[in-house]
Amino acid sequence: MSNELMIRKQRELTPSTWEMITAMAPAMHASRFFGVSSPEQASAIMIKGYELGLGLAASFEFITVIQGRPALVPKGALALIQDSPRCAGVKIEDIKDDKGNPERCCVWMKRDNGFEYTVEFSMADAKRAGLVKPGGGWETYPANMLRWRAIGFCADVVFPDLIGGLKRADELGADLTSGGEVIEGSWAEVKTTVEPTVTVEAAPAITLDVLIAQVGPEKVLEANGGLIPATADDVARVAEILGVLA
Repeated sequence: MSNELMIRKQRELTPSTWEMITAMAPAMHASRFFGVSSPEQASAIMIKGYELGLGLAASFEFITVIQGRPALVPKGALALIQDSPRCAGVKIEDIKDDKGNPERCCVWMKRDNGFEYTVEFSMADAKRAGLVKPGGGWETYPANMLRWRAIGFCADVVFPDLIGGLKRADELGADLTSGGEVIEGSWAEVKTTVEPTVTVEAAPAITLDVLIAQVGPEKVLEANGGLIPATADDVARVAEILGVLA
């Protein structure tokens, strides 16, 4: 990973860093270069990236927001792991069937304390999960998709601390490019089936953007122990503490 990404060890947010982030956020939003929908969303991405050890600009490369939830791009998880001294090894094996077609990917990871784990993800797994769709990435570049999915699942087990408990973008329904980047707007809205023939939208939930807009980032950080809420449950808990309704 190139040095300009400025991946560093995990850090706690300081008042001076917070001031810098809030000053940068409007420009990041206005530039339209980073694909954020508001200054508050830009702030949330930079804060979470900073906590994980990323440079502020690099945060936009590795973190995205899907339906109000910050999510880690798969290649971002791998970058954090490979850059960390806690990583004692990563092995990725692409396996083909007897016809030369991508069949599965096997990923092994090991921590510096000796803990290791192996994950295999196959095209059969992808089909059972309903991931393979006509014209989608699983048909166009299956080897890459298998690789990123296996890397993500292995990282969840071996290095949950390095990825900050974030869900990966592909877990939240986003489609990926062959390079492990998110295709914006590719995810489906979450729906809840009430009857076999009736589908209704899930009840609206407060998002991090809304929470920050209503009470300000300082109160959000104070209510969550100095950290930006990383999951929808965290956002809901902080909203309840602060008395904010969806």
